[in-house]
Amino acid sequence: MKQHNYIQYLFFGVIAIFGLLTLYAINTAETPRIILFFGRFHPLLLHLPIGALIVAFFIDILGRIQKNYPVATVRNILGFTAFFAILTCFLGYFLSLEGGYESATLNLHLYTGILTAVLTSVLFWYSLKPTFNTKTSFLILFVVSLVSISVAGHYGSVLTHGDNFLTEYIKPLPEERTIEVVDSLRIYDDVVTKIFDQKCVQCHNTNKQKGALSLTSPEAILKGGESGNVFLAGNAEASLLYKQLLLPISHEDHMPPEGKAQLTKDEIWLLKHWIDEGLDFENYVTNSKENDTLSTLLEKYLVFNKIEIPKASRNVIETVKSSHFRILEMVPGESELTAKYLNKTPSKEEIEQLSLLSEQIIELDFHSSHITDEMITVIGELENLKMLRINSPEITDKALQNLQNLENLEVLNLYNTQISNDGLAKLLKSIQPKKIYAWQTNIDAQTAANLEAEFNVNIQHSIVDGFIKKSQLEAPVITPAGTLFTDTIHLNIKSRLKDVDIRYTLNGETPDSTSKVISNPIILENSKTLKIATFKKGWLPSEILTREYSKVANKITNFTVQQKPSPDYASAKKLFDLKEGTLSFKDGEWTGCFGYDLNTTIDIGSVKTIHNISFNALEDVGSWILYPTKFTVYASKTKGNFKKIGEINVSRTGEGGEPEMKKITLNISEAEARYFKIAIKNHDKLPKWHPAAGNPAWIFVDEIYVW
Repeated sequence: MKQHNYIQYLFFGVIAIFGLLTLYAINTAETPRIILFFGRFHPLLLHLPIGALIVAFFIDILGRIQKNYPVATVRNILGFTAFFAILTCFLGYFLSLEGGYESATLNLHLYTGILTAVLTSVLFWYSLKPTFNTKTSFLILFVVSLVSISVAGHYGSVLTHGDNFLTEYIKPLPEERTIEVVDSLRIYDDVVTKIFDQKCVQCHNTNKQKGALSLTSPEAILKGGESGNVFLAGNAEASLLYKQLLLPISHEDHMPPEGKAQLTKDEIWLLKHWIDEGLDFENYVTNSKENDTLSTLLEKYLVFNKIEIPKASRNVIETVKSSHFRILEMVPGESELTAKYLNKTPSKEEIEQLSLLSEQIIELDFHSSHITDEMITVIGELENLKMLRINSPEITDKALQNLQNLENLEVLNLYNTQISNDGLAKLLKSIQPKKIYAWQTNIDAQTAANLEAEFNVNIQHSIVDGFIKKSQLEAPVITPAGTLFTDTIHLNIKSRLKDVDIRYTLNGETPDSTSKVISNPIILENSKTLKIATFKKGWLPSEILTREYSKVANKITNFTVQQKPSPDYASAKKLFDLKEGTLSFKDGEWTGCFGYDLNTTIDIGSVKTIHNISFNALEDVGSWILYPTKFTVYASKTKGNFKKIGEINVSRTGEGGEPEMKKITLNISEAEARYFKIAIKNHDKLPKWHPAAGNPAWIFVDEIYVW
């Protein structure tokens, strides 16, 4: 009985506390932060009463059917449901005080939630009575509670995900209008709205308006939010939303917030262009021909007419295979097929079997097969053909006449044929494949260049990037991934391909087909530069993989930093733990500094001779992270009287792409010292080519060590 009383006291005590907090929030002009803090737990707890009520209903029905009703179990679960339903209502109200929600939908969600809390409390009260399980009214109340909690949940999903969240996939996708050229794009309807829908509308829609901002219509965009206009027509740099896109991702005002899908560099560029051009909501793209960047970026928003291709029957495919064709699905389970003739000398009858797959064949390859002009007739019937390879010296201009209706043809390989200048010119007047391979034909280089310019096609007139190019091997895999060690390191090097030679050097030379072959794990006892590549006859060697392995004689435990690194990332201790970071600046191994240099003083314990000092640096341009600009080292045998012993500039090129990292080493020519001051200089600001030019830059550093 005492335990039962304790539970009652706890139940009513918690409800009383949150009731008082609610009264406090109602009577306060500005909502206290502690109230908003509790509100953020609403999405976490709301699933508890939903799940518990469903479980209780299932046990209730099962008990009625089996004539073995678990009274205590149902009563306890209903008590749990009622408690968390009431608590969820309080937290939901606290969350609504943040604002940004459409009032009508919010009220429906709130009142149905309160109704659910009342109904489940009544159910619990009802379950305290004897023989409640035999009452029809109890079962009816149970069903009504389930309906109420379902309606409340629906309106909650509308607030969070939009009013079509539940029905989005019931309706068929609306047909997009076909847009095959850039100048047919409407800059707002076809480009800007797609960017907003993918990256912004989840928090800025008609039902949920963070910052009182909706981005679902021109009227809402021009209305702005609680901070006023977010776009200033003709001036992206002064537009609030554009400036928020460029803030560091860790900044509280950065949009979209950290953890949400971020806009790409290209999407930011397009939004800037749209704003600078005056927030055009009506017209088609303009000036695309004069702006190569605009034209290139808009190509991904083109919508081409999708061809629906029926699947071929297995019997038809087997019939074509019996004529010495290899038939494969381009994508498993899909209808598109690729066909390759496997014999040297086909017959016209065999080739005519392709007509059975006239809709399905997308790629057709007659490499090294002696086909003739007369055999080509049926190929003109392959209406969806995109790639054709007819490398036979018996093919002449006559064959091309049968290809003039292949409007979907993208790649045509005419290597080692008798095609002439006139034949190719006549073909290009009818169709324009994206790429044509024309070496070892009667087409001369000058004519190929002229036709390229006239018809805007790519004509390869020499053996580069063609079908006969050898495949390149992939680089081997090295484990472990780290490059620092204190005693010895065992390197296991393997390739995923069979029958390849993995050759390596440890003296800095480039490995070739005569270099030493790896047969066992490599054991390093000293610092070395490893270069490895894979080789195989008939294949191009892999790219050379280079790893600089460093033996660290002094693990640094005593150090100070002039200005602490950003608290959002790893502490300064991570600079010296010999655990190297990856290409992700969020992996917990990188130490970041935003807008300032990294300066540290280290103590290696006693005066020693040091040859090199190194550190790892990361670059991720899209996240405002650049390599440092300079690396300077000072040394001293005592705590004072430091002297500069070396300095190097850190080089970088281009405007960046994918994240990358590199080891930066300063050779200090046998310096004798115990204390070292290390200065790693940040950029004064992001360079002009960067989308956020003028803002502070990040540097991310990992593993400073002496060796």
